[in-house]
Amino acid sequence: MSKTNRKSLPEDDPPEGAPEWMTTYSDLVTLLLTFFILLFSMASVDSKKFEEVAYSLRSAFMNLSNGETFYNNNGKDIVSIFEENMVDDIDTNETNNESKSGSNADYDTENKQKAITEFKEEVQALISGLKIDEYVHVVDVKTSVILRIDSAILFDVGKADIKESGKDTLKKVGELMDKLNTNIAVMGHTDNIPINTSLFPSNWELSTRRATNVVVFLVNECNLNPTKLTATGNGEFRPIAPNDSEENRQKNRRVDIVIDK
Repeated sequence: MSKTNRKSLPEDDPPEGAPEWMTTYSDLVTLLLTFFILLFSMASVDSKKFEEVAYSLRSAFMNLSNGETFYNNNGKDIVSIFEENMVDDIDTNETNNESKSGSNADYDTENKQKAITEFKEEVQALISGLKIDEYVHVVDVKTSVILRIDSAILFDVGKADIKESGKDTLKKVGELMDKLNTNIAVMGHTDNIPINTSLFPSNWELSTRRATNVVVFLVNECNLNPTKLTATGNGEFRPIAPNDSEENRQKNRRVDIVIDK
């Protein structure tokens, strides 16, 4: 009788709500979260290492080698973008330099223009002294000064090696350019008569090699800053005279040294 009654008794209902162990577990998770937030807030960013990592990534994605940069890039580099959000790591010296640059801008521009004017006068005197007025001209345009050198002064026909007589002239010109602190582009040009040799399959290669050889000479022999120099080859595609006579074709066979004002 007693056994039958025990079997017929209803089971106790389970307690309402989450199990008690969940309370302990949630407390533990909350404490861990608080702990890591505290660690993060106390951490400091090493700006130097951060900049090195960002620079390395930028070099990889832009396919640069040996840490080189493209100085004329008008875009905003990765490091600068990140630095705007790193208020605590702003370099106060950089801010001071920016404020000074405004006051010095006019002075620098004035000095640059003065140097350009002196260069034009000195190179014109050099041209007259060497009696090469027929082959070398100074062209003053709005944004630059062009020193236009006939290829006959520097190169033999169909060749890109600078002649010994041309080296003397170019070195004297380079010594004058060494006083300038501005960008200089050396542009090679040819006439429209095709060339097809093992060294120069077209006028592109010939004009480019000539411009490059002039730049290398200016760097090695005249100590010009290589970061300020650029060599370009234009082939026959930028003539200054119609290619309808030998005289005009000779005008087009030239090297233009373009000096930014």
